[in-house]
Amino acid sequence: MKLGLLGTGTVMALLAACGSGEGTARLPSGDHVHSLGVTSDGTLLLGMHGGLYRSTDGEVWELAGLQGEDAMVIASAIDQPMFVAGHEVLYRSDDGGETFTPQPVDLPGLDIHAFAQAPTDGGSVYAYVVGHGLFWSGDGGDTWEQRAEVEQLPQDLFGLAVVGTGADTLVLVGPDSGILRSQDGGRSMVSVLQSQVWAVTVDPADPQVVWALTTGGLDRSSDGGQTWETDLSLPGVDGQPVALAVDEGAIWLVTGEPRALYRSADEGDSWERIAGR
Repeated sequence: MKLGLLGTGTVMALLAACGSGEGTARLPSGDHVHSLGVTSDGTLLLGMHGGLYRSTDGEVWELAGLQGEDAMVIASAIDQPMFVAGHEVLYRSDDGGETFTPQPVDLPGLDIHAFAQAPTDGGSVYAYVVGHGLFWSGDGGDTWEQRAEVEQLPQDLFGLAVVGTGADTLVLVGPDSGILRSQDGGRSMVSVLQSQVWAVTVDPADPQVVWALTTGGLDRSSDGGQTWETDLSLPGVDGQPVALAVDEGAIWLVTGEPRALYRSADEGDSWERIAGR
């Protein structure tokens, strides 16, 4: 089964519902926001508890598919297959998010709270399956092998990134455990920073540059997650950020309450509100 874009009538109804009488662009309303992603052509993807949305400018959004699904994580490396994972969700797209196909079930479960794709090898992906541990696939999710038992992992694991030019260096984050790093594909890991962290992503322009979303703002590493510049302020951002994405020209943030989308073109020194209340 492949899931594609909805028809024009449905899209127009959605835009009307999300439009603002104040002349301000709005993000999709309804279920809470889980994730944010950017495709290789610059299209924004917004993962929510009830589906996946897309936008070319951050102002006008349409339902891209996975209606009723929990799009908790979006993994989209440049010129590589795209994945969406979440609670009982694992889909792959080979056409930049136009259509999504459920992945074969070769995992002990599909309650996936963290998922990551190697920046330079889109077939190398990792999945943290709640209650089962960390798994790795070298063939784009067709088959999997376990890398860490659940007892070896932080119980609050909420974000995962593959850093550098290989596929074995990982950064793992959680609101209680902070930032951990592994150099052997998740078989072992060490704590590198104690901080409340909610999301982590790699800069597509440089796979050694890693951004982490914290309660205090943003943390940045330029050496593959070994050392961090912490608590970079978010001037002009109103509300606690809940999702983070980086493309080659900008950093993107979504805040919870009030729900809004922000963009920075200067590595976080200043922020522009693109959509929101």
